[in-house]
Amino acid sequence: MTVYNCYMDFSKPDNARAINRLKVLSELRGGEYSRAELSRRVGINKVSIGDMIQDLIKEGLVTEGKKNSTTSGRPGTSVSINRTACRAFAFDIKPRAISVSVSDALGKVLRFERFPRNSETEELVQRSIEKMKGEDIFICGSAVTGYDGTFPASIFPQPTAFIPRVIAEASAELSINKELDGCLFLSWADSFDAAIMKGNLIHLPTLPHMKAQKDGLCSCGGKGCLEVAASGKALMDKTGALSVRDLVRNTGYASAIKEALKPIAMALSEAVQATAATSVIITGELSQIPDAAYTYLNGLLSSLLPPSRKITVARSAAGEKGTREGAATAALNLFFYKTDMLKKLETIENPGYVF
Repeated sequence: MTVYNCYMDFSKPDNARAINRLKVLSELRGGEYSRAELSRRVGINKVSIGDMIQDLIKEGLVTEGKKNSTTSGRPGTSVSINRTACRAFAFDIKPRAISVSVSDALGKVLRFERFPRNSETEELVQRSIEKMKGEDIFICGSAVTGYDGTFPASIFPQPTAFIPRVIAEASAELSINKELDGCLFLSWADSFDAAIMKGNLIHLPTLPHMKAQKDGLCSCGGKGCLEVAASGKALMDKTGALSVRDLVRNTGYASAIKEALKPIAMALSEAVQATAATSVIITGELSQIPDAAYTYLNGLLSSLLPPSRKITVARSAAGEKGTREGAATAALNLFFYKTDMLKKLETIENPGYVF
């Protein structure tokens, strides 16, 4: 697959066609359309669309479907992304385990495996990758979350993007609900991380180190950080829980979870005002706490914010699968659909150039 440079010379026909192909693929990612509908939606003339679709079908990237009778005039045959056009890998590296998943061209997870961290992990991951690759299937790339440098990067199918886990989780939420501009995402698992959607996802790595209580020395050197007050690791140290999942599933830790919501509310009250966030979604394994805990957290946050700031904290819609689905989406965005590049192109002024 060709990697297209976002600073192409658009006067060159080959570059213009390459960008138009990406626009068509990105549009088809959202559903099935006839050639006439695609022409209207993408702004490319029908003849060019027809030629382009035929090429994409020959390459196996697009497939023809049923007759579409929703258009005016004679019904056209709908076309859509061929799910088997490529596969994207996602790897999530945690202190105790590594997960491997592979997804189709529309981001649907086809297979998922998790391996404990031990001397055999590297070999097991390599075997898993080979099984998931399949035969004669294009692998567009990989996205890795939680990478700590202790695992050989060469093992991941190339090209590889190393992304914060919260970015993957937020990407999964945005694939479910696109109306989340202004949303602050707080990833709550072994550790905290944060991002906000402001046109694009913006990583906020300092948020977990906002002061949330008086004491407790954090690894960053500060005292009373949210990380040391309420992260999964901090809660496991305090309660003796065996894992983050144990914290969620074992009702015996409910009081510890409730206590942790106080510093979380404190940090969020500062964060939403500093970032002008309009809503909050908690992602990560600890997002799956009971509804009653969210009611309590929203009450705490409301008491800390000015009356004019009405912010609702919601649970992740993607749940535990958010990390792997979001990482696969990120890999597809970067290496197959070139989503970020297309967004940048929209901001570049090109007098006289029309897609």
